[in-house]
Amino acid sequence: MQASDPDREGRILVLREAAAAGRLTMEEFAERVAAVHQARTVGELARLTQDLPDQPSPRRPIRWLLAALGSTERGGRLTVGRWVFCVVALGNIDLDLRQARLTGPTVTILVVGVLGSVDVYVPEELDAEVRALAILGHANPNGNDLAQPGRPGVRLVSVSVLVGTDLWRVPSSWGQRSWRKIIRGIRRGEHLLPPGD
Repeated sequence: MQASDPDREGRILVLREAAAAGRLTMEEFAERVAAVHQARTVGELARLTQDLPDQPSPRRPIRWLLAALGSTERGGRLTVGRWVFCVVALGNIDLDLRQARLTGPTVTILVVGVLGSVDVYVPEELDAEVRALAILGHANPNGNDLAQPGRPGVRLVSVSVLVGTDLWRVPSSWGQRSWRKIIRGIRRGEHLLPPGD
């Protein structure tokens, strides 16, 4: 049977609830929503949710990251709440959300600090934006913005003095790259090249 728009919307709702419950990473959610838009039959839509586990992730969501006179790094299969507060004082924070599990459709990362840096890494397919009041510092989005309607979102809000805050939209083909190689690659414009070039 051919899939209708209401069929697709219902499947996106199921995926959104699974992501909110921590059953899908942000990258997995983005990939499956893209597949929903491409699906032609009801059977194809059904296959996109048939493997979801019955139970949400038991991990507690991270809520606070602090870097004072040092560094804080978080990555891997994190569970992320609706808010993550990053406090920086003469330090730096690296927060990698490429494999993170969401507890809601939008994650707001609030950066407050003096003298430091914050780098946040997200898949380029996610809806991501930066808002900031940066005094003698910066707050920048970097990389391709390939977001489509219905994708989960990351909002990076920075209020800081002498802090460099960067949101790095990471191509899916760079899944194994280190943070340093991601930053270097985007600064060189490698993310603009077709895959394989």
